[in-house]
Amino acid sequence: MDIKKLSADLGVILGIILFIINAILYAVDIELFLKPMVGLITFILVIGFGIYSILNSRKKLGGYINWPDSLLSYMACVAVGMSISALSQIFIFVILDPTAAEKLNEMSMIMVKEMYTGMNLPEEVIQQALIEVEKNPSFSFKNISFGLAISIVFHVIIGSLNALIFKRNNPEIA
Repeated sequence: MDIKKLSADLGVILGIILFIINAILYAVDIELFLKPMVGLITFILVIGFGIYSILNSRKKLGGYINWPDSLLSYMACVAVGMSISALSQIFIFVILDPTAAEKLNEMSMIMVKEMYTGMNLPEEVIQQALIEVEKNPSFSFKNISFGLAISIVFHVIIGSLNALIFKRNNPEIA
């Protein structure tokens, strides 16, 4: 049983779901991309698919899966799904509608200013933060790609923990 293919296939399904979510957010209101709740729901969905991938692989392997195969199953699913999602964001914000990315960056700057002002930070700190946000738009090709890389590294940690939790060694082999 090739768990890489099985898990990558689940990753494609995850990627399609994330693509649809991105398309809906774009069609309904691009400001939803900045909402923490949307990010949390997506994060939980990705972890859920990763766990399902481990359990599905374990089932296909006769009820047993070791830690490395468990981690591989999680990461293959999550990496494929998140890559498709990142590609959909690149398509939306870099190719299809770069002005939407600019609008989101402006909204981000307003959010940063409000947050820092609420924290009573000095005006020069606020201005420096705004300059940084303006120089590094969140929805640029570079930052979407960088965000994908950081997310994958973060999911190695989460996947390692899930692999440890859901692994089941075969007592006949051990």
